[in-house]
Amino acid sequence: MRTPGFYKISGLSIIELLIAMVLGLTLAAGVVQIYVGTSTTERDQDARLRMQENGRFALNFLGNEVRMAGYLGCQGSIQGSSVNNTLSAPPATLQPETGIQGWEADGTAPGEINNSANNVATVASTSAEWSTGGAGFNIPNVQAVPNSDIMRLWGGWGNSGPVTDIDNSGSDPIIQAEASIGISVDDFLIISDCEQADFVQACAVAPTGGPATTVNITLSTACNPGNIGAAFVTSQDPAEVIRLEGALYYVGKRNNDANNPPTLMRSTLTAIGTAGPAEELIEGVESMQLLYGVNVDQDVRATVDAYLTADQVTNWDEVISVRVSLLLQSVNDGTVPAPQSYTFDGVTYDGGVGNGELPADERVRRVFTATISLRNRALGT
Repeated sequence: MRTPGFYKISGLSIIELLIAMVLGLTLAAGVVQIYVGTSTTERDQDARLRMQENGRFALNFLGNEVRMAGYLGCQGSIQGSSVNNTLSAPPATLQPETGIQGWEADGTAPGEINNSANNVATVASTSAEWSTGGAGFNIPNVQAVPNSDIMRLWGGWGNSGPVTDIDNSGSDPIIQAEASIGISVDDFLIISDCEQADFVQACAVAPTGGPATTVNITLSTACNPGNIGAAFVTSQDPAEVIRLEGALYYVGKRNNDANNPPTLMRSTLTAIGTAGPAEELIEGVESMQLLYGVNVDQDVRATVDAYLTADQVTNWDEVISVRVSLLLQSVNDGTVPAPQSYTFDGVTYDGGVGNGELPADERVRRVFTATISLRNRALGT
């Protein structure tokens, strides 16, 4: 007979509770490990996809720009004395007759060890960090990341159109051209008669008294730098006009802040012929290394005889192709669980004997390379 008020109470022992807790913690640890592993893999894949997209876009963009370098009008490539610069005392860096210019970063020739480093500060491009072959090639002053090459391209940009009349009777030549080209005051222009070309600046643009579709472009000294009218050589028929563009490509950083990721930058020509504000193109470009294909013997087949760094090129008219190598990095650190080795510009960075040091960060890196022909030189002249 059970005594009233007393009940048999059953439960878990201490040992059973401990076993349950261990099993629970093991299960929880497994779930966390799976989550962390999945997150790491996802970050890794996302970084690689972004680099793939950025790298392909960068090569495609640079490819289009390089192919058009040196385009000077209806005769695709006009060499040497056929090019006439009628600008009045332009900035020393305004050198469109070269078509292409390059500057080699110190210590970055193929095969030279150049380790990756974080939070690198930008320096002035006019410093001794960059050099070029020959004499008289002037680099614009921008803030660039050291150990990365710099390239400047010149050529016609946008739509070209026929010149319907050239009036050389006054002190200031007046060009009549199609209004649809979209020429504005202070634009730099290339006027070509397919045998020779002039670099000029539009100091005034006004509708003509004749066809409503044309404008008069005055080549005077009233703008900066303005023109030397007496030196104008292009004949009237046939002739065409196109806007002149100069673009500098380099690796820089947003707001020149050393803590920001490296970025492929572009600086285009301003209304007074200097380098304009930096434009961000592709984030995560750590280094740009360039080799220039030179047709040394100037044979009619326009074949490359050697690929040289910019400081080895003495005649930029002989350059007919550019080999572009870009090292891209994931923008965020901690993308991978451990530092990753990579190979760039003929050097392996893995800490091995004779190799470069293993990167000190946990970023993914990938190299993108392309060889691009200058369309207006590779086919000969």
